[in-house]
Amino acid sequence: MSTSTPSRHTVARFKMHWHVLFTHFPISLFGAAFGFQILHLFPTSLSGCVEIASTVALIGAAAMMIPTTLTGWFTWKKQYKGARVLIFQRKIAISYAILAVSTALVSWRTTQFKAFQDAPQSPWHWLYLAGIMLLIAGAGVEGYYGGRLNHR
Repeated sequence: MSTSTPSRHTVARFKMHWHVLFTHFPISLFGAAFGFQILHLFPTSLSGCVEIASTVALIGAAAMMIPTTLTGWFTWKKQYKGARVLIFQRKIAISYAILAVSTALVSWRTTQFKAFQDAPQSPWHWLYLAGIMLLIAGAGVEGYYGGRLNHR
């Protein structure tokens, strides 16, 4: 009885694209933070809870932007040979902008959390909501450009 190993050409190879996997976490968490901020506009007994949930979702999204940006950079360098074409220039600039805005919002939220929790109708709440909307728009544009790439 002979045991033979399959040839190199017949073995299915599974190639994980970490950047594509990581990308979905910040987008969904930015969406969750936005949804909780909308809920916070309506006075209920849960206002404090949705405000905390919004902050936690924002922190998670900002934290996930770090591996998302790093894996995107490594994929660009390895798979696309660091091509300096317009699509990558836009994706890199947008990624850095999202990282900067999300970090600024997290810093602001964690140092001034009480101001947000006590006054959902304050101008600060609307400014934060606008920042989250900016992050969602940036993530949408990133997704649009990412969808135009071929990840083989």
